[in-house]
Amino acid sequence: METNVTINTEQRLFVIPCDGGGCTFLGFDVVFERGRKLAAELGRSWGCTERIGTLQQYRDYRGLVDLARERNRATGWRSTSELTEQLIGLEGRRVEVVDKYGETRRFWVGKSTGFIPCHLEIANRRSTGGPAVTGAPFRSVRVVRSDRR
Repeated sequence: METNVTINTEQRLFVIPCDGGGCTFLGFDVVFERGRKLAAELGRSWGCTERIGTLQQYRDYRGLVDLARERNRATGWRSTSELTEQLIGLEGRRVEVVDKYGETRRFWVGKSTGFIPCHLEIANRRSTGGPAVTGAPFRSVRVVRSDRR
């Protein structure tokens, strides 16, 4: 577990050092929501709103991730907690979405690997990867193509 995580209260972020230098960030509310969903899947309690933005909140979340990793190693189980609900079952299809900000975009729906996968926005047929889906919940989702030919 990361031991040198610090807190940026002004921007509401956990600052997580990376091996080899640099760092990455995870928002307080993102940790809370991911923890809530993962805890529900694992049958654990979660929801200490008074801990939002504390190192204890981050440690609690990392503990849930460790439990998920153990379950995956023991059984092959994979979490669905970070999948975009509106896109489940649409993997491999091209969709047009209007996101919660009113922006319209199209992408192929992909899914990452690992024990806590997320949906990916694959730009075109030549792409082999892409960023995690953003902007959910969507105002609308429409399948515009069902094959990647």
